[in-house]
Amino acid sequence: MSTRARYEDITTLLYIVPFAVSGVYGLIVWFQEGISALLPSRVYLAVTQSPEVFVIGSLAVLVGVVMEVRGTDASQRGTKVGSLGTTLQAIAGASVFFALAGAFYSNGANVAGAVGDFMGGKYNLIFPATMMLLSYLITVPLNFSALVKRKTLGLILLLLVPVSIYEVGKRQIYVGLGLAFALLIVGSLTYMLPERENGAEEG
Repeated sequence: MSTRARYEDITTLLYIVPFAVSGVYGLIVWFQEGISALLPSRVYLAVTQSPEVFVIGSLAVLVGVVMEVRGTDASQRGTKVGSLGTTLQAIAGASVFFALAGAFYSNGANVAGAVGDFMGGKYNLIFPATMMLLSYLITVPLNFSALVKRKTLGLILLLLVPVSIYEVGKRQIYVGLGLAFALLIVGSLTYMLPERENGAEEG
């Protein structure tokens, strides 16, 4: 096996670590609580509020990114960085999907309960925001013009989601959750919308 192929295998495993650690930790807590037909909300919240799970997952992804860049020829690193940005965004999207799926499962598909648990988590919101931020930092040159990009606004809105929960939510829980949910939706849509091309025809 070539060194490059070995790097690719290792980095693939590292990108899976956040999901694997969450799953394993969740099963451990679930067994301790007593296995039931539905995943208890307290188990879901134990996973999504665990700083250890967040740190291990984030460090694994970061190590994977560094390994991929270092294992790529200097002449091809620009292309590799672009693909890494897409990979990080995919990890962020997958983490949100699994977090939502877990919230619905732990609440028996009750929408209100699922949204409450999802927004009441912590690192299930911070982790994807961190991945999006890392994706942005490695793919976009740091200059003033980048600050007015639509994707920048979307990223800022996503980063404000956990802030609204823990700053606004600790005073008015429902206001904080509502604001966080609105920021999550608007931020996600704003980030995913394509940038308007310079010189595009007006009106």
